[in-house]
Amino acid sequence: MEPTAQRRIARFGVFEADFDSRQLTKSGFRIRLQDQPFQLLALLLEREGQVVSREELKEKLWPRDTFVEFDVGLNTAIKKLRAALSDAADNPRFVETVPRIGYRFVAPVSLSRPAFGSTVDATGSAEESSQRMLMTAAAPGATSQPDISPNDVAPASRRRFGRLAWAALALILLTMGFAMRMRFRSASAARSGSIQAIAVLPLLNVSSDSSQEYFADGMTDEIITDLAKLAGPKVISRTSAMQFKGTHKTIPEIARELHVGAVLEGSVERSGDRMRVRVQLIEASTDQHLWAESYDRQVSDVLILEAELAQDIARQIEIRLTPQQQKNLAHNRTLNPQAFQDYLLGRHYWAMRTDESLKKAVEYFNRAIQEDPNDARSYAGLAQCYIVLPMVTTFPQAEAYPKTRDAADKAVALDDSLAEAHLAIAEVRLYQDWDFAGAEKEFKKTLDLNPNYSTGHQWYGEFLSVMARNEEAIRELETALALDPLSAVIHLQFGNALQGARQYDRALDQYREALKVDPKFWPSFEAAHWAYRHQNKFMESIPPLRTAVQSWDAKGDLVALVDQLPAEYSKGGKTAYLRHCVKIHEHYARPWFYLARDYGALGDRENALVALNKSYENRDIELLWLLVDPDLDLLRSDPRFQELVRKVGYSRSSSARTTPTSG
Repeated sequence: MEPTAQRRIARFGVFEADFDSRQLTKSGFRIRLQDQPFQLLALLLEREGQVVSREELKEKLWPRDTFVEFDVGLNTAIKKLRAALSDAADNPRFVETVPRIGYRFVAPVSLSRPAFGSTVDATGSAEESSQRMLMTAAAPGATSQPDISPNDVAPASRRRFGRLAWAALALILLTMGFAMRMRFRSASAARSGSIQAIAVLPLLNVSSDSSQEYFADGMTDEIITDLAKLAGPKVISRTSAMQFKGTHKTIPEIARELHVGAVLEGSVERSGDRMRVRVQLIEASTDQHLWAESYDRQVSDVLILEAELAQDIARQIEIRLTPQQQKNLAHNRTLNPQAFQDYLLGRHYWAMRTDESLKKAVEYFNRAIQEDPNDARSYAGLAQCYIVLPMVTTFPQAEAYPKTRDAADKAVALDDSLAEAHLAIAEVRLYQDWDFAGAEKEFKKTLDLNPNYSTGHQWYGEFLSVMARNEEAIRELETALALDPLSAVIHLQFGNALQGARQYDRALDQYREALKVDPKFWPSFEAAHWAYRHQNKFMESIPPLRTAVQSWDAKGDLVALVDQLPAEYSKGGKTAYLRHCVKIHEHYARPWFYLARDYGALGDRENALVALNKSYENRDIELLWLLVDPDLDLLRSDPRFQELVRKVGYSRSSSARTTPTSG
């Protein structure tokens, strides 16, 4: 008989491409790749290091009657191929674009036969592979044998020896199969046991429409949110994950930065009202592929898709879902596709946290509510916009907080399991109602529903800091930072809590970390100014204040005043510096609490108390830091200050702790 034809296998990196079965595997696990992108890959592999022109690709892979669609088809196939290989166009490891000419495969490629039993298909275990090998070896006629003449027949003893040899081989293969099974199980258990944290990288948009980028980002956010609700490994938050959008870093490099044991990556393709989400779970330390799946759904069924994906991942990392978690993931409601699109756009603009972007977010959430009044998430998104608006813009508190309450109440009425809605209610209870017990109840409810909610931990940490519960505040913010290590705002909030605990050097470290993430994040400059000032480092406090003021002082009046501070300090020391700060803070939108700090630092008890009572009458947000601000320490023994503490609503136990420890 003629020898069996040799299968063609191309190996590059951790990938193998089987030309005959048209299968792509990564570290032995199958990666789903459509036929046309695979043919494109095969052609590039065969011409390793050589440029394959667009004309040649058109001739070999696209029928002549589809030439009008060629550009779109080729671009889509390249995107899908790069998504499967986790490759990037601007820093390619595998497929390089040669502008206006074609493409070239730049990684080393080796062509050979597959190693015996070297791959494990995603649909079969190592044990099943070994059993198939055993059955093939033992089955009659399983292997090709040359014709045997009567003269070649072995004696009975040799035949018995042959049977013994076959039995021994069968035993060896059975033992190997059992060993492989145990090794596979132990490796799987080791992986699941070692995965204490997961990061979901931004999904790649492989749609032919580049304007769908927001949709891919939104689906990334949705997956993160659903996974965060599971009682298992911590899930890195969106802010940190999005830092790696379009990155050229390897999975192990990203994992080290985020301190995670596994990474979920993939792609989204949307066409009209249909979408396909492809994901793969990768062990971070080894870059080994653990699991992959593809989900094809109508956009209206996105909630079902999200629930299936979260449950599939939970099974892969051996999380046992509680009945409540199963209930929360049991989404069976279809969505209005246009409303879902507007909701994702709202989330996209909310994440930017600028004056203009928050206004756009409000607009898109309102649109989504009009299109689908029964979607609680759009109400929750609207509530969170109104919570933040007075903090980062000049939007009036008196208008923002009633709107927050209304939207949050509607969200909870529609879906009481929505952590975002309970968090918005907690903030209203804190900042508008000054209902501290009610606020804490809602913060705890939020984190019960979603223990991986970094913003929940952040805002609860801020609440604990306001209450002068410094050790608890620091622990909560450390948790928030572990969930979102690349969030400038969490570094800022952590620094502010450390200032309240009188740990100024640690606070400055956090402000520096925030500026590493976002060098233009002006609140970190202003906070650093106060940290230097509280250490009596007045000259060091001036440059960060000037940088902060430049960010919002369009006319330049405040900048001019800040520029006079060095001369005032040189002329009159601390007293002259603080008196000039009074002039600066008189120009602030909400000046009273800042003026109270200046007068308190000057030792001017009377003017400090007048300013504090003005701040109380205006219900300024800043007044809630009454218990912890270092500049007010001089006032704490004054009965009028203690009366103000009671009027604000702090409990007696809180007011007794009006001099925070270093915690």
